[in-house]
Amino acid sequence: SNSNSYPENAILVGDTIYFEADDGSTGDELWAHDTSNSSTWQVADINSGGNSDPGYYIAILVGDTIYFDAKDGSKGVQKDVWAHDTSNSSTWKVSDIGNGTSTSSGSGPGSDMAILVGDIIYFNADDHPGTNRNELWAHDTSNGTTWQVYDINSAGNANPGNYMAILVGDAIYFDAFDGSA
Repeated sequence: SNSNSYPENAILVGDTIYFEADDGSTGDELWAHDTSNSSTWQVADINSGGNSDPGYYIAILVGDTIYFDAKDGSKGVQKDVWAHDTSNSSTWKVSDIGNGTSTSSGSGPGSDMAILVGDIIYFNADDHPGTNRNELWAHDTSNGTTWQVYDINSAGNANPGNYMAILVGDAIYFDAFDGSA
């Protein structure tokens, strides 16, 4: 494979390293460095006037596309899953899970787990920050759909993958709180 994941959630695609950096002007945003010609550039300014903090929890390469968490500032501190297609340099938001305001704690996609199975990324996220709704979600990279996989704890946070999440064959084993004692 020509891609690897590195510490700090940097991703190598061909000869180009994609990473988070702050140039002192636009905040923490997505940057790239081409090792073949030593050029460095800002890939996207997702949160104009603020920090998007890309790839803090999720940084997964599927084909030529990097999937990562970031915030655009439209919902305060809430993050969503974003994508950047390295073949055509396009960047877009792939999920809009949290519906909070600038005072909410954020949807936190991938803060506990983010695992790729085939074309589907499984991750935790909170669809109603502040009301205990951290559940298991999925995004199908082949057709762009995002959905809640299962409501594990209908009364509160399930926090799937908070302590453990591992892929064995086609099965994801993870811890979660179902609300029982």
